Amino acid sequence: MGSQITPLGGSATPYVEFLDVTKVYKDFRGSPVARGIEGLSFAVRQGETLAILGPNGAGKTTVLKLLSGLVIPTQGRIKVGGFDMIREREKALQHVGVMLGDARSVYWRLTVRDNLEYFGVLRGVYGKKLRQRIAGLAELLDFEDVLNRRAGELSRGMRQRLLLAIALLPDPQLLILDEPTFGLDVASRYEIRNFLREVALQRRRAIVIATHQMDEAQALASHVCVLRQGKVVTLNTTQDLIRKTGRVRDKKIASSSWLEGVFLELTSKARKERAEISHDGDGYPLG
Repeated sequence: MGSQITPLGGSATPYVEFLDVTKVYKDFRGSPVARGIEGLSFAVRQGETLAILGPNGAGKTTVLKLLSGLVIPTQGRIKVGGFDMIREREKALQHVGVMLGDARSVYWRLTVRDNLEYFGVLRGVYGKKLRQRIAGLAELLDFEDVLNRRAGELSRGMRQRLLLAIALLPDPQLLILDEPTFGLDVASRYEIRNFLREVALQRRRAIVIATHQMDEAQALASHVCVLRQGKVVTLNTTQDLIRKTGRVRDKKIASSSWLEGVFLELTSKARKERAEISHDGDGYPLG
């Protein structure tokens, strides 16, 4: 039985609806080889941020790829902006910005400006409007001084800012972000998190973010979905999860902001129950 859709507050229609979604990965013969997620449901309204948390292999990246239209669900339904992700994919993705890591997301030999112009045109932003968007984002994210430098020469922090700017080029109603502040220095993390809070709360955008870090979820998210092996451990408000995390720390189980201590408390019973269930050889780490 899938997790229930949890309203994240307010009475407006959800901008994102994830309805009992399962994703099973198959080999070239069509045989199942791994389960990404199973029976996951949630909803996100404009002005809200949902953090997807979990260890490596929990299914976080699978959720983001499903929302981005990069993979299709095995079963269930995904709606973005009222449009079905399978039947109306182009319309569903029209107002979506995606940041899924830097390995294949930019052209390292092109300048920052060239990358922004290229991806802007891909997203249907042209001419004067595109030039204005690039100038505005460069000022907002503080990378005006590197616009004419090659992307491959940028620091990690500047690369993250460039990736975020690319995601923001079409002025999206939904931002999908994978570890947007991972590996950044304290000052850069603080600046980007403040900016994302402004995007959600003041500009009324919906944000779905995947992260390993509890402090990131605490800083950005109104609600948190914790995954383990593709299944929901908890889908709750950030405040309630923090209280549970606090109890773990009081027992001296957790020594950092990462999730090991949380999972010891939240998944101990689930682990015992699932140990008795055959998983048909599933278990490839899918992120």
